[in-house]
Amino acid sequence: MNNSNHDIALKELDWHLRSKRPIIYLISHEEMRVIESIKNLFKNATMEFNIGFWDIISGLSSTSDELLPEKTKRKMDQTEILQWFDDLEVPRDKFFILILKDFNKFFGLKSIQGQIEISIARHLRNLSINCVTKNKALIILSPELELPQELEKNVAIIDWPLPEKEHLHEKIIQMLDTLKARKSSKLKLEYSKEELEYIVDSFQGLTLTECEQVCAFNFIKNNELNPEEIIKQKKDIIRKSGLLDWIDVNADLDSVGGLNELKNWLNTRKRAFTQEAVEFGLPENPKGILLVGVQGAGKSLCAKAVANYWNFPLLRLDMGKIFSGLVGSSESNMRQVFKVAESVAPAILWCDEIDKGMSGSSSSSMTDGGTTSRVMGSWLTWMQEKTSPVFVVATANDVSQLPPELLRKGRFDEIFFVDLPDAYERQIIFEIHLKKRKRDPRNFDIVKLVEYADGFTGAEIEASIVSAMYEAFYYSREINNQDLEKAIKETVPLSKTMAESINALRKWANNRARNASQKF
Repeated sequence: MNNSNHDIALKELDWHLRSKRPIIYLISHEEMRVIESIKNLFKNATMEFNIGFWDIISGLSSTSDELLPEKTKRKMDQTEILQWFDDLEVPRDKFFILILKDFNKFFGLKSIQGQIEISIARHLRNLSINCVTKNKALIILSPELELPQELEKNVAIIDWPLPEKEHLHEKIIQMLDTLKARKSSKLKLEYSKEELEYIVDSFQGLTLTECEQVCAFNFIKNNELNPEEIIKQKKDIIRKSGLLDWIDVNADLDSVGGLNELKNWLNTRKRAFTQEAVEFGLPENPKGILLVGVQGAGKSLCAKAVANYWNFPLLRLDMGKIFSGLVGSSESNMRQVFKVAESVAPAILWCDEIDKGMSGSSSSSMTDGGTTSRVMGSWLTWMQEKTSPVFVVATANDVSQLPPELLRKGRFDEIFFVDLPDAYERQIIFEIHLKKRKRDPRNFDIVKLVEYADGFTGAEIEASIVSAMYEAFYYSREINNQDLEKAIKETVPLSKTMAESINALRKWANNRARNASQKF
């Protein structure tokens, strides 16, 4: 049986402590859950473990006052607490862990004179050397990674995972039992096994504290736990991360003109994420697809349509948000994206225009200290090794910007080339967008319009229809074929302005990618 992410993180912490790693950085929003896990880690230890806690507001406290002299009862600032820890002598038969909450905020602190205070980082570097042979360790606990460059080699970093299904299930059962004991007759507190499983699934991606708050809100508003209401609230919580956007989708595969080969492929994998597929013997969940093609050809629309068709939440990743902050924060942001996506699974992770985010990875060591290369490495490793039901839909317009490693088999299940729509597909696109705007396609000479729009993308066809409707609206009359013909003739399509790059893309896709359209 595979270990959970929580068990893996706990083992990693245990290994660092046993190997006498003096400074460990734990990334988590859940202070209480992390601290409780650390306490449980040493329940059966032969050596006596004591844990101290410090923050700038509450000062220093400990699970045992034995190691705390009376003078430490007063509040100590960030410099004093490090000095106290440095001077602390721990008996050979004991081990002391000091947890510093949000201590990362002091790394870039400025003095009264406006100078960057470097003593904190220097003191921590000294501690990383001095404490190796002593029975004590320092844990920095914070929801975000902020690490100055000079501490990169001295600190072990652990991303603490969000609660898994078993933790959420336990929490929900605990809250339901508490309410039952209070005899809250107005509330629905009994749920079938299937209902409870659906409720627990809807909570994935939240902390235990958020789970408790959302439950309370649901009971106050609806007198019951409503999965749809839970998901609605979860959207806002996930958006707070600033890294992922929860996209509401109303597009379906029928709203995508053409691309029949891609649609067939998606249809055959719709049930691949079920328990039935596992019992059938399928090795793992589908990893994802890369859609390469011309701008405006419907790649982004496909991502939305897949989410709707499979009934999965759609999480959009903006690669620009990944590359920000201090040293190490970009890599941490990427790991946070994986963590949230996996906790919400099954889900669609949509990375739009991944070529822009991954461009320059080969030369990043000379331009950004290797940050882009490390982020790309994290992405590739996760894509290769992930077993969670997170289906990645990545889109790209310029394959020359993509690293070759991304295109290798094992990252994506399939690479699809989305070409300009042919006559049959253009007809379907015209019909889709006319119906969308409450116009009957039979009132137009579609065959003629399709001919005029040769070389147009789906987005350009839609734009032409909108432009023609503006024209008709201005003259207070209904739109006609002449309006559409005029709008089409006035449009210079990408197939002309970017003819060279489109031909180069087609040449690349030949024998490298699967055509998303079924050619007749």
